[in-house]
Amino acid sequence: MARNDHLLSVGNEALSPVTEAMTSLTAQIDQLTEVADARSSARLATLKTRMENFTANVTLVGQVKAGKSSIVNILAGRPDLLPSDVNPWTSVVTTLNINTRTEGDTKSKFTFFEQEEWDNLMVGGGRLGELANRAGADDEMEDIRRQVAEMKAKSEERLGKHFDLILGQSHQYDYFDDELIQRYVCLGDEDDPDINPKTGRFADVTKSAELYMDIPQYPLALRLCDTPGVNDTFMVREQITLRSLRGSEVCIVVLAASQALTTMDMALMRIIAQFENRQIILFVNRIDELSDPINQVPEIRDRIQETLKQNNIDTSTSIVFGSALWAEAALTGNPDILTEESRQTLNTFYLAAGFGDEAASLDKIWALSGLPDLLLAMNERIAEGTGKRLIDRVRHRARNIASQIRATSVAKKLSDSEGVVHNLEGASPEEAIAAVSDEYEKKAAELTAKLRDKVLERLTSAETNFVKRATDSLIAHLEENGEQGTWQYDPAGLRTLQKAAYFSFARAMRKDAGALYEAAAADIGELYHKLLGNHLGEFTIEAPIVPRVPPPLGIGKTIALDLQSTWWRRWWQKRKGFEAYAADYTRLIASEANSITKDIEENQIAAVLENVRATLSDFLREQKETLLSISQSGEQSKARSAELMAEQKPQKSRDDILGDILKDLSNEAA
Repeated sequence: MARNDHLLSVGNEALSPVTEAMTSLTAQIDQLTEVADARSSARLATLKTRMENFTANVTLVGQVKAGKSSIVNILAGRPDLLPSDVNPWTSVVTTLNINTRTEGDTKSKFTFFEQEEWDNLMVGGGRLGELANRAGADDEMEDIRRQVAEMKAKSEERLGKHFDLILGQSHQYDYFDDELIQRYVCLGDEDDPDINPKTGRFADVTKSAELYMDIPQYPLALRLCDTPGVNDTFMVREQITLRSLRGSEVCIVVLAASQALTTMDMALMRIIAQFENRQIILFVNRIDELSDPINQVPEIRDRIQETLKQNNIDTSTSIVFGSALWAEAALTGNPDILTEESRQTLNTFYLAAGFGDEAASLDKIWALSGLPDLLLAMNERIAEGTGKRLIDRVRHRARNIASQIRATSVAKKLSDSEGVVHNLEGASPEEAIAAVSDEYEKKAAELTAKLRDKVLERLTSAETNFVKRATDSLIAHLEENGEQGTWQYDPAGLRTLQKAAYFSFARAMRKDAGALYEAAAADIGELYHKLLGNHLGEFTIEAPIVPRVPPPLGIGKTIALDLQSTWWRRWWQKRKGFEAYAADYTRLIASEANSITKDIEENQIAAVLENVRATLSDFLREQKETLLSISQSGEQSKARSAELMAEQKPQKSRDDILGDILKDLSNEAA
């Protein structure tokens, strides 16, 4: 356990803008609730709940044994929490839900693969089997089937009659400890007599593990996702990592100093290349193992930046050097865990940092471990990314709700002689409101269909152009070299074209959806003015905020064209004649290119466009409810009019409150 968990507070200053804004917004929402009707109160309560449930998603990725789990353990203040020496068979995503709300007393939850997912791995060899089959790599397919059969046999032996029963299920507990976690996420060495036989009992069939804990040193809720290394036999881990990264605000790439990026698995490079620069943090772990750290660290940094440049990743991406072992020593207050080599490296850094000859304090060891820099970088990205977006959206919604409260208040105060208008250019209020709502629902459907068709057309064009260039290059190679040797065409150009198509779609979506939202808000605002005449005064309904477009992670998945050496030598050897080469390769490359397009369409574009429709639909529904409520106020009776006149003084005070809150909300947004 951590004796010095106060160290985890370092870097919290970056979150101050978010926490302070949440506090201020909560107070303003409470003020609004005091003068709101039941409908608006419920909406305001939803906004408060959204802030209370805010959770920042941080995902750690990297190679097997790069130290991801060790870093997660340190961030959780529990150095021994997750197994940090995991057997390569394991493919379990483990998520730490920190300061999040849970149902009941659940402290841990382990979810198993669905039957269909397991069958896909067992029968088809998973994603790697799919690629091998498509490429016609029969020898590799045989090898995959053999390894899968061994895996299945061991799983059935461990689980016995329970094997078929647990697929698609989950196990929940009101606690977690080392033995429980290892039972689900870590396979043990079957030949090691010291390994608990329960270790890894469910690991083969466990899809994900979730642990719940409270850490008061963190001012916000965090979801830390520890993904398996992507370089595994069946590419199960790559698929799981991609799935985990969707929706993640921060991607921490953990590297070992001895490997850095020069030997990094290219699958990982392809994945992180899709992120925006500010979403990525590279943490170079295990600098305590370097023999000459003062000179080696700058060399490693230069090497990393060169690799980033070669893969079209911004070289200004944050790179943090550190040591999980040093961090553990500081956090536990036990420097005795350091090896002699690690201690010497620490002393070298200690002197280079200008700390002098005094004994190494735990605070300074913590500083040299790189964890404070990592926490600060992580929190900065949360504050400027998902945290800021949440505040902007809540404040925006609160302003619109305040305007709706004001309009409803005005409608209730109107007398018989100056009541709510019930004839809107020959239509009833209900008809006029429904017409505007239906019009924009239709426009949204047309816009999203147009955006989808346009991006798919561009993606298809990218596929076609790439296939043609690749085939032309193959034919040129054959004409020059005959059927000797092998040839392979780098698919990086395809990904560049697909990424350009996706970002063009993102720009068009932001522009066109923004214009549609603005027009809808203007027409809705006009309805308020028509219903209430000149009694509203200065009044605005703001357009919804355009949804964010996430990075196109599907572009980074491995395709058969990425597979190296033996695959292509064998593929080449099985073909005879120019026509066979060209025809077979064209079919293969076309199917692989299309697999990326299909992934982008189904997992990215469809979700974005549905969000565009849903955002406008929710806005229209909320405004429609308020407008209908106003229109149904009816003409006030004389008795009711007199009653309202008697209430005029406190009602005016209520309007003043609304005006002040709206002013505050607008000023803070400026």
